[in-house]
Amino acid sequence: MRKPTTLRKALTVAVILAVGNFYSLVGSPALAQAQKAAGELSVTGTVMINGTQAISGATVFSDSTIKTSRNSAATISLGKQGRVQLGPETEMTLTFVSGNIGGNLTAGRLVVNAPVGVTVNVSTADGVATADGKQAVTLMIDVTCGNTRVAANRSGAKVTSGSKVEAVAAGSEVAVGQAAAPRCARLSTSSQTSGLSSGALAALIIGGVGAAVGGIVAATQADDVTGASIVVSGFRP
Repeated sequence: MRKPTTLRKALTVAVILAVGNFYSLVGSPALAQAQKAAGELSVTGTVMINGTQAISGATVFSDSTIKTSRNSAATISLGKQGRVQLGPETEMTLTFVSGNIGGNLTAGRLVVNAPVGVTVNVSTADGVATADGKQAVTLMIDVTCGNTRVAANRSGAKVTSGSKVEAVAAGSEVAVGQAAAPRCARLSTSSQTSGLSSGALAALIIGGVGAAVGGIVAATQADDVTGASIVVSGFRP
């Protein structure tokens, strides 16, 4: 009589283990996806995420590669964590976790708006632009001319290139690397952004020198880091 009872117990344990392993395999990816940081996308023109064309309202996960076409732009709203804006013909692999916005910019230009408590760490071919999160910051990074130009507003940042570290004071810019096109036309922060708010600076950097005045005016009216506080219109290459 003991043998059938023992066998039943063994079979019951085996079934429980098998069912538990099955639900673990099914549930783990879903749980990981649910816990993964995500942002909301807003697009102008043609924007690709991981090689697939995206529309406004799409969800953007960390480690996504975002690419904008000519006359296009993208804004990734990260809620209380801040916002990332990509200009025309820009490509970036965006990473973000609680307390940090980062990634790798391989083409074009972008603007990162981060509140107090959120650090910024963006790599380019020439170095790494960082902000320590002690103060809110608007960080503009531009690689359109071959080298890397970093401009900061609201608070400072720094650029590390090899063994060299350069400070970027609020309202100033630093360039590292060798420009591939000496006559490449892009915005000169020192000559055209003096006295502008961070929203206006974002409009100018993203849109270039030809950015629409309406977009700049709208941007100057809202500098808080929220999902829809900066409106940039009239994107031009």
